[in-house]
Amino acid sequence: MEDKRPIKYFTMKILVVMVMAATVTLASPRGAGKLWGYQRNTNGPLTWPAAFPKCGGSRQSPVALISDEAVPGPPVEHFTFHNYNLVPLSIKVTNTGHSVKVTPISDASLTGGNLTDRYIFTQFHFHWGSTNNRGSEHTVDGVTFPGELHLVHYRERHGSLGEALRHSRGVAVLGVPLELSLQDNLNLQPIIDGLAQISKPQKTAMISPVILRDMLPDNVDDFFRYEGSLTTPPCSEVVVWTVFKDAISISNTQLQEFRQLVASDGTPLQDNFRTLQPLNGRRVVRSCL
Repeated sequence: MEDKRPIKYFTMKILVVMVMAATVTLASPRGAGKLWGYQRNTNGPLTWPAAFPKCGGSRQSPVALISDEAVPGPPVEHFTFHNYNLVPLSIKVTNTGHSVKVTPISDASLTGGNLTDRYIFTQFHFHWGSTNNRGSEHTVDGVTFPGELHLVHYRERHGSLGEALRHSRGVAVLGVPLELSLQDNLNLQPIIDGLAQISKPQKTAMISPVILRDMLPDNVDDFFRYEGSLTTPPCSEVVVWTVFKDAISISNTQLQEFRQLVASDGTPLQDNFRTLQPLNGRRVVRSCL
């Protein structure tokens, strides 16, 4: 579903999003001067709790998602993806040193899907493996995918992602598995084409626009829902997770372009996924179609 609003509203929201983007940059854990990464014995996920205590919490992400063990949810309320089909005014791709972050200047937001509030879109980013048998953070019915895409939103009432990280359910993330395909995913190609310009950490580039709705599977009514955390430091336990059962495609050629990037510690930017975390009694709900 799609809604359209007056141009004046759209323009005002663009200005607000630009200010919020700057705020999020200042709130980044990298700004705290604490180094982290994905190297098993030096700065990997097992070492994070020492520097970021929240990473040792009881409601961490990602988790294993198993259909037969999930609790059937109430009848699904269809998502409304406000302005997800609009072409962004501009779009920036960044090698954060830990991932590839894509930041469109857009007026996109999210309601429905059995969420209780409007959530404002802010960015999406990728996780991937060094080989095609790993890379996703969540597993779905025992399947590990070669990558996973996360679309990050903050609850409207909080005004920014930085503030939302201080509140329970302040952040809503849509998780999309990336499934290997023989054919390139042309919807991802503008991002892939920009990767050569951001091979080193903190490099950014402007790229051709992508449509946010194209980053989602066709079927967005079949999903898992649970409450968890950011999958990277500071691992704040404030996230309402929606992980779709269906994947979008990516080719081996496209994955190889991600694998050429350099991480913040100078190593290849690969295997940037966190290991599965225990549920510790949390419920995973499966949408009821």
